[in-house]
Order: sequence, then C-alpha cells, then structure tokens
Amino acid sequence: MAMTLTKEQRKEILKEWKINTLSKDKQIVALYEKVRDIPFGSIGSRDPYKVYQANKGTCSGKNFLIKELFNEIGVATKDMICLQRWKDLTWYPDDEYNVVELPDHLMKLFENNEIVDFHNYVKIYVDDKWVQLDVTIDAPLKALGFHVVENWDGKSDMPLCFVGTHKVWDCGDEGHLKKIEFTNMMPDGIEDARKYFLKSLTSWIDEWRANQ
Repeated sequence: MAMTLTKEQRKEILKEWKINTLSKDKQIVALYEKVRDIPFGSIGSRDPYKVYQANKGTCSGKNFLIKELFNEIGVATKDMICLQRWKDLTWYPDDEYNVVELPDHLMKLFENNEIVDFHNYVKIYVDDKWVQLDVTIDAPLKALGFHVVENWDGKSDMPLCFVGTHKVWDCGDEGHLKKIEFTNMMPDGIEDARKYFLKSLTSWIDEWRANQ
C-alpha cells in the first residue's frame, strides 16, 4: 500500500498554505520551505496526512508529503532511499556538514550498536533534469548542528540532511514499500536499536524545543 493523499487532502493543504496563487517556480520553493519546517520527530507513522495534521514527522512521512504536493502542482517526482549511519551526525565535520553534539545518553547508544537507517528523500524533474531535495530537518534545528538548506533556488541539487552512504536506491513511486522491505531485512537487534534511537532522539529534540 502506497502512502498517498487523496485529491481532496492535496487541495486542502495547498489552499491552507496559500500555494495556488503562486507561479510554478515559487510554488516549488514555497512547498519545500513549508514541509521542511514541519518539526522533525517521530509520530510513529509515515502517513503524509498524519504528518500534516500532527505538524511533525521524520524523513519518510515528510518526504512522502512533499512528493504528493509536488505531484498535485504538476511536478514529476520519484522516491529515493539511501543507507545512513546515525553516528555520522557526531564526528568529522567537513565543508558541508557540522556535527551534532548529542547528549551522553544518546552517544552511549552507539557504543554497543551500529545504528543504521534507510533515509528517504525525493527527486523532482525541473528544467529537463532530476533535482535532489530533502525536507527532513526543519530550520530551527540548525542551531543544534543539523544540516538545513536555506534559500534553495528550486532548480539545483541540494545536499541531503544526513550524510548518506553510496548505497542509494531509486524507488520510483514505491518509497514506502521499499522502506518496509529494507527495514524488515534488518537483523532484530539493529532494527530495535534504530527504533529506540529515533524515539530517544525525538524526545531530546522535543525537550530542546520546549526550552527555546
């Protein structure tokens, strides 16, 4: 089962966000910024409409949501997935990525487990080429060291929110099914560690937001 919105739900969101009155170029950028700034965090669902209603989501739900809305305004899309190591958030900054200073209780989770994930993002077809974008991390989390793209032009590739590996899958319209397939292939210990880390990361970020 694909994670999709109904026609009515797409129209509801575009109306609420006042997207319809913009030119196509401005719609693309406005949708990126609207979905990007839905706060990052797990709600236990990848359903894009639940992400919209809860105003919260992780890579899968937020990127499924923007994919649906791009399709509604006539922009071709495809789901992408890459293998990601959560520990890469915390070491060896480069010209593109800072490091995130996670609290000790999260850092300790890396001591006994290799915590990996399958990171969803999207590509859109503009100006006769496929362009990569990623709405996973909202702008305020830049203060914690997360990677956020601001002032995107709507036409150029952007770096992913998380450092990915070279294992990348072009999933067409089946990003949700591939995510389930890949995570089901994880050994139980690694899948449990992935879920616990994401839940703990969400709690830490929620606490940080509450104190801002």
